Amino acid sequence: MNKLIISVLSIFIAGIFAAVGAKADNPTPYKLPSAHNAAVEASASMMENSFETVRAFTPFAESSIEDATDSNGELMNQLTELASKYLGTRYRRGSASPKGFDCSGFVGFVFKNFGFNLSRSSASQYKEGEKVEKNDLRPGDLMFFSGRSGNRSRVGHVAMVVDVNPDGSCTFIHASTSQGVVYQKFPDGGYYSKRYIGAKRIIPADPKA
Repeated sequence: MNKLIISVLSIFIAGIFAAVGAKADNPTPYKLPSAHNAAVEASASMMENSFETVRAFTPFAESSIEDATDSNGELMNQLTELASKYLGTRYRRGSASPKGFDCSGFVGFVFKNFGFNLSRSSASQYKEGEKVEKNDLRPGDLMFFSGRSGNRSRVGHVAMVVDVNPDGSCTFIHASTSQGVVYQKFPDGGYYSKRYIGAKRIIPADPKA
């Protein structure tokens, strides 16, 4: 691989010198013979081919994409791992501390540990981030539901996705009023399926975006 890269770079450098030399041969604005123009075009073509070959064989571009993906995945893992540490924490209305959480307080607390400051209420959090379709959920996404009244036009509850299955179903973690911080399967064919409103992505696909 090293010999191939060195060979490609040699061709690339030779192409640069050929192009520069061709341009230097014409210091005047007068048209040069077609043979000269052909040489310049050939040099340009050789340079472009060199670029393509370098792009095809260099490990750097590919590794940068993989690094971004790995970095994003690692962040998701850390986010869901931190959330899981508070399983069983009691529900406490208006609270956002390990002594007790309400739904938006829990989500806000987890994200704040990674530098993301969310609004305090679930209704306000629903206005943040990027809209995500139900079949495109990933760990770290927020799912929003109507409250106990069942009014589908009003957000009253929020949860965070921790796992997504190949069939599109998922598991989310949330602070429920009756059980505190727990995991919940979705769809559940009942309470949460009927009250689902939408989902938002707070952390962009590219962590550098």
